[in-house]
Amino acid sequence: MSTRSHSALILFASSALLMASDASAHGLWGHIHVTGWAVENMPDDELREFLLEPEVFNALLFGATFTDSGYAVDSSASRAYSEHTHWEPFIEDFISWVQINDPPPWDSLESRKRVAFLMGCASHGLQDTLFDSLFLYRVDEHDGKGQDEADPATDGFLVMDEHVRFVPEQDLPMDTLLELYAGLDEEITEEIILNALNFVTSVYINDEAGLNIAATIGASNEKALAWTRTHYMDPSVPGSLRAEIFPTMRHQQALWARLHGELSADDAVVFAYPEAPRRLLSADHTSASSWSSLIFGAGVRYEDDLVDLIGPDGESVDFTQANTRWGAEYTRLVRLQPAVDLIPGGWYTARLRSGIQTIDGQTSTTPFEHVFQVACDAASAEDCADLGEIAIASIDGVPEEPSDTGGEVPSGCGGGCASASGGAGLPLLLLLGACRRRRMS
Repeated sequence: MSTRSHSALILFASSALLMASDASAHGLWGHIHVTGWAVENMPDDELREFLLEPEVFNALLFGATFTDSGYAVDSSASRAYSEHTHWEPFIEDFISWVQINDPPPWDSLESRKRVAFLMGCASHGLQDTLFDSLFLYRVDEHDGKGQDEADPATDGFLVMDEHVRFVPEQDLPMDTLLELYAGLDEEITEEIILNALNFVTSVYINDEAGLNIAATIGASNEKALAWTRTHYMDPSVPGSLRAEIFPTMRHQQALWARLHGELSADDAVVFAYPEAPRRLLSADHTSASSWSSLIFGAGVRYEDDLVDLIGPDGESVDFTQANTRWGAEYTRLVRLQPAVDLIPGGWYTARLRSGIQTIDGQTSTTPFEHVFQVACDAASAEDCADLGEIAIASIDGVPEEPSDTGGEVPSGCGGGCASASGGAGLPLLLLLGACRRRRMS
């Protein structure tokens, strides 16, 4: 590609973004790598073996890429398919399509790649939920910045820190996607999808110009995003890229169960922050560090009274319940934002009530509890024992000894989870913004 042509592509993407509104998400390189790292950290079981088949793994990573592709071009139809792909109604429709038209055991390579692509799309959507609903609030607290800066910059930091290992090649189940998009208000054609994908892969998701663009943007934001630069891979900060790995892994496992018709509403919670044995980072209710969160393996119908926050003496704690940042009928996350300061060293319970409705029509019959401790201050230091060894997701390759599901990989439950019954320049910056999801109002 000539320099003139390359510049024209960047300017075109910039123009497309300026015509869109309210962009959000985290960068595509982040999506690709958190999705891949999640598989590498899985226990040594059927799902891990399934997804690590090279062509299947590529399809998984390209599903994580595909989800944002429609925002890179100036087309209402392409934006429509990208927006729809992020959310649980699309994932549930895709799961139903597979169960009806191509059920397990998926003996053909094409069948396995289609399932992996679905899981990549769902992984992307979950990661957006975690990053946007949790981490971006911390970015605002500490750096005074938001998604326009943090999304592309974290991609750049990944490149600068030499974490980029996966560069997926284009591979998607086109016929299935066109069938799934047939009900959208916009007509989605193969040409529309390929036009967006070809742009994204030629300009950004490649191991040449794309990595250089990301690194340049990262370098230009290091000072403005000093806290983000230090903590974007901090496993103790909910919603950071590294803190997304275990929740993404759990979500992938839940998707596998959904595809096999084996996930019940009583098992909908697959992860929670703070995860065991970590403590809630702050007692200060004015900080996002005081929020606890439950993450679901299937979309849960959002209601006003899903959860309760219970204090150390069994008292009800005043709090605000919120779901995914941009709002959706079916949420993958609920966060509990206390309205009063918590007690340092105190033990709290986030209680999910029974009767929650999952997107596949199931209703839970038992409550669910997530027990966690708040970080201590100097006066309560004796109440906070040494946490011991804390599992941290690997990012350096397939572990030699994968974690046991009952051991090293955290369940995501703080004290325990149980049912009650048991100088880049503006054009380059905007290019990355063009590959970001718009808010759902």
